[in-house]
Amino acid sequence: MRRSSLSLIIAVTTVGFFVAWFVPGTAVAQAPEGEPSEPPAADPPPSPVADPGGGMPALPPPSAIEPEPPRGAEPEVAPADRPPPEGLRLMLSDLTVLRLNPLGLETRARFGFQKRLYASDKAITRNNFAFGGLYPKLNPASAHLGLGGEIQPASIFNLRAFGEVQKYFGTFGMLQSFQTANANYSDQTLKDLRDSSTTPPQTATVLHASIQPLLQLKFGNIAVRGLFQFDYWAFKVRPGDNVAYEATFDTLLPDNGWTLSIDADVLYTGRKNTAIGLRYSHVRPFYRDEHFANAAEHEAYDGENMHDRLGLFAAYTLADAGPSTFNKPTVILIASWYIQHRWRTGEPGTLASGNRSEDYTSRAFPYLLVGFAFESDLLATN
Repeated sequence: MRRSSLSLIIAVTTVGFFVAWFVPGTAVAQAPEGEPSEPPAADPPPSPVADPGGGMPALPPPSAIEPEPPRGAEPEVAPADRPPPEGLRLMLSDLTVLRLNPLGLETRARFGFQKRLYASDKAITRNNFAFGGLYPKLNPASAHLGLGGEIQPASIFNLRAFGEVQKYFGTFGMLQSFQTANANYSDQTLKDLRDSSTTPPQTATVLHASIQPLLQLKFGNIAVRGLFQFDYWAFKVRPGDNVAYEATFDTLLPDNGWTLSIDADVLYTGRKNTAIGLRYSHVRPFYRDEHFANAAEHEAYDGENMHDRLGLFAAYTLADAGPSTFNKPTVILIASWYIQHRWRTGEPGTLASGNRSEDYTSRAFPYLLVGFAFESDLLATN
């Protein structure tokens, strides 16, 4: 439990520091007016860079505290501050990302019907909606198709749930499965397995279900948000294997088991169409005895397959003209460093017995992600 305690201390300290600095007294409990990874703007995000795989909007919601307009003047309302259209909307959102450490290229979409729940001029409740539709993803190693929906009763809270089927093509070394959660899944080992005639990549099928609550608050120019992903996995892989490596989550996923992923942001939004600040990310798989060679191996497991990162999150929206066929083109950058990771923070002299120096990646090499997101309204709206 030593690693679990360290992760909890890091998460609480990071969020607590920024809340204490920017939100004195009881401000949090009183009026979250006006922002998991990408906070919500006036409309739901284009399945933002949540990495691992979920979705926070790229920019936070507008502040609930709005300046009083001059008397006699009609205030100009920015598109992001307007209530969403009341009619039924056919929405398409897309996020395409290129990632290093681990390597990945993927496009993630969100396509379906969306409807405002009720009319409100208050920032804390203005951006409300219900959504139902598809969540397709495509990368060079696999294709995913999800079916689900979202409910956002207020600007500060969103709940997404979906189930999906993932089909791996047997390319680029994916999918690799193992008989124990203690297996070596370093980048070098995955390359060796890819090139071995006895462990070729599998044309595997994965069933995946996800529940993703998102909480986002904004205090003046400071936005705070947290995305929590609870994911269930079931594989059809080589007989006898009960864990599998997946690069987005960058760990060994348990067959018929759960993982928890967290993205927490503290962002400055004082510049128009810009959000920049810190992101903390955490991934934790939950294993049972059957995910190890024996019960003693499970007893000795100390959370080695979970990992944490902390670093920069930045997003810039090039334009926001309100609902249209192409809106909110947004560029996203994440550069973060691993606080702990079984293979990405090691040094050759500290690796466990039986591992090679080439199994580790230096802590100095960051996790890097660049992305481009947009959203489209495909029906005329009121």
